[in-house]
Amino acid sequence: MKFEELMSYIEIRPQQFIGEKDIFLLNAFLTGYLCNDSIRLGERAEYDFRSDFNDWLQNKFNYHNSFSWSNIISEISKKENLNSVDVFFREYHLFKK
Repeated sequence: MKFEELMSYIEIRPQQFIGEKDIFLLNAFLTGYLCNDSIRLGERAEYDFRSDFNDWLQNKFNYHNSFSWSNIISEISKKENLNSVDVFFREYHLFKK
């Protein structure tokens, strides 16, 4: 399964993949998936979006500290009173454009 296909399934039914709609559980799941992908496929592994996504979020929301993308999403979701996984997918789609 390609990464983007997996992401579309997670977006529709996050609890099926991570148990609860929690950004830190999603982060752990994606880390494991992408780690396995790079071990299994080596140079043919899917692009790991996390570093670029983190930089993009820091610039967009003016976070100039050592927060990871999951911490930034968590902070934003608290401020907006929204679920962190929902905020992640909103921002992920904007990042991908």
